[in-house]
Amino acid sequence: LQVFLNTYGIQTQTPQQVEPIQIWPQKELVKAYRFLAFNKKLGLSGRPERPVGCIGTCKIYRILGKTVVCYPIVFDLSDFYLSQDVMLLIDDIKNTLQFIKQCWKMPGRPLFLVLIREDNIKGSRFNPVLDMLASFKKGSIGEVKVHVDRLQTLISGAFVEQLDFLRINEAEIPEFKSFEELELPKHSKVKRQTSTPNVSDLEQQPEINVEEWQNKSTNEIIQKFHDCDCLASQAQLASILLRREGSDFLAKDENMMEELERIYRRAGSRKLWSVVRLAASLLSKLVDSLAPSITSVLVHGKQVTLGLFGHEEEVISNPLSPGVIQGIIYSKCSPYGGEREAVLQQEMVIHIGCIISNNPELFSGMIKIRVGWIVQAMKHELKIVAGDMPPQDIYQLSPSDIKQLLLDVLQPQHTGRSWLNKRQIDGSLNRTPLGFYDRVWQILERTPNGIVVAGNHLPQQPTLSDMTMYEMNFSLLVEDTLKNIVLPEYRQIIVELLMVVSIVLERNPELEFSEKVDLDNLVKEAFSDFQRDRSRFEGMEKQDDMEEFYNTPPVGKRGTSSYLTKAVVIQLLQGDVKPCKDDPCTVS
Repeated sequence: LQVFLNTYGIQTQTPQQVEPIQIWPQKELVKAYRFLAFNKKLGLSGRPERPVGCIGTCKIYRILGKTVVCYPIVFDLSDFYLSQDVMLLIDDIKNTLQFIKQCWKMPGRPLFLVLIREDNIKGSRFNPVLDMLASFKKGSIGEVKVHVDRLQTLISGAFVEQLDFLRINEAEIPEFKSFEELELPKHSKVKRQTSTPNVSDLEQQPEINVEEWQNKSTNEIIQKFHDCDCLASQAQLASILLRREGSDFLAKDENMMEELERIYRRAGSRKLWSVVRLAASLLSKLVDSLAPSITSVLVHGKQVTLGLFGHEEEVISNPLSPGVIQGIIYSKCSPYGGEREAVLQQEMVIHIGCIISNNPELFSGMIKIRVGWIVQAMKHELKIVAGDMPPQDIYQLSPSDIKQLLLDVLQPQHTGRSWLNKRQIDGSLNRTPLGFYDRVWQILERTPNGIVVAGNHLPQQPTLSDMTMYEMNFSLLVEDTLKNIVLPEYRQIIVELLMVVSIVLERNPELEFSEKVDLDNLVKEAFSDFQRDRSRFEGMEKQDDMEEFYNTPPVGKRGTSSYLTKAVVIQLLQGDVKPCKDDPCTVS
């Protein structure tokens, strides 16, 4: 793989070059293809998106009389703050190079153009970028071999796509914006930026009491907004003014949206991620590639739900446009005080789309990707890591740290974790055991009046006659039945209970339920029995808090499964026992 490094302030064109090579953003290449396809010059009817992927930017183009090299979309300066996290950028570069290595099938070697902007090497961002460049220089990054050289040298080995045979009226050709390097003054030297310490958590906290300022007058809030230097405080005050006065409200000749945009940019340059997220949400920012990331999840046979944990969620089962997704996220998060989560969930969708494409096994047993619940699982993980110390605020983490935290949570096995923590994490992820939905089907076959949990009823009919055991619609129906459960750890107990019911019925074919199977009542009975044993054997007083029950292993002496099994068998024996002609006494 050939890599061409293009940096601000470093000249890449030789004076002798008669026709300079133009550097285009990837979106300009897409624009050119659309133009040519629309004019039916390429025979690309129906395929205007052909060069959207990074493979399309690995060629040299002779197009519309110009020699063009394009840089991939990962280097586009998005209006969303993800582009300000250099660690995430480096991770994207490595993933893109790995993808190119696997998928390049054309003659010649692929060309990968890397843009290094001044902002990428400021302060603490300098060393990670320097390490990446050192890997390039050594000839290997990750498991990809690379060769770095001047662009003019690399062209000879690259693949050139010739589109100069076209005859197009010059007046028809749209204007394309090429990348331009910064001009450095003569005799100037490029200086290394001085390192700056990492931002402390205190810098991301407002200096004001937000609840107190919500009751103050608009004039007082405006005065404080302009007097304080704390960006976190300014963002919170702007939030109050925005809700109270609207986006067109003027404060000293600038409306609140302009003020928020200033806060957003300044906080981004200082890596105040909590402030950046609040400002981005108040500005209704939308991340690039949101819709394709959701589509990536859907094509893996899963659904996505967006919305704040503990509140109403919106289920997405078909590809949607970015604008529709944006409306769903902000309408489901912002009204409940989840301003920062409205943009955090956008980050999550991007990360989940990337991970499920590369490591789909991490989402095994999760048929519905509930983004708000996964965020809750990540908050649990931060509490577990913190131990007795206050947990880190998830909104203060950088986007690259958010991605790593998500990967940590998705790992199916963790050592040193209590059963309460494990149930909280697995319940938040909606993770189910292998064959879970098939077992629920088998329970329904022996439950004429169906299953009830958290106010939802899963009837035997017409479910069994309208569906099959293995179809996706039945699995989604089961998930829909469980959706009203509030506590993740309780959801996991319900999942364990359903597995217990299935095993008991499997071992006792002569039994079936005569009444509705109320899962909540079965857990209640199991917990009461658990409390009686604790009182008898350990002298513990009975209490309503189920934390000790959640923290008990499922198997072993006085494990949760034993209490759940006892509750299930008692209810089964209250109904009719159907004798078996071979052995009428087969209760085990």
